[in-house]
Amino acid sequence: MIMLRYMAIAFFALMLAGCVSPEEQRAMDQDKCSSFGFAQGTDAFANCMMQQDSQRADLEQRQWEADERADAERSQQRSRDNYIDPTPQYDRDGNPNFDTQGNYQGCHGIGCEVDTPDDS
Repeated sequence: MIMLRYMAIAFFALMLAGCVSPEEQRAMDQDKCSSFGFAQGTDAFANCMMQQDSQRADLEQRQWEADERADAERSQQRSRDNYIDPTPQYDRDGNPNFDTQGNYQGCHGIGCEVDTPDDS
């Protein structure tokens, strides 16, 4: 339950991060670096600002990679769902009903007057 709460907070924060203009993001970064005690115009403040930007870029990269992995997984799942078994299927007498391309070969034997499923 606690983990779900943290995940919801993180998700909400990520959503809000996309709704911020570059100027607003810079102001938030400046406020954060100032809250750490760095004075504007110092090397430490500049390093803090660069670190904030780097952390944001790393987060965006990880999110992009996670999206790519999810897309690849969905693509693989679709491929598995659309897979056609190329091995022929057999009737009770051992005759193949479908060839290796999946074309219906028809019924074999006495009394088999079955139209192919492709005929409409």
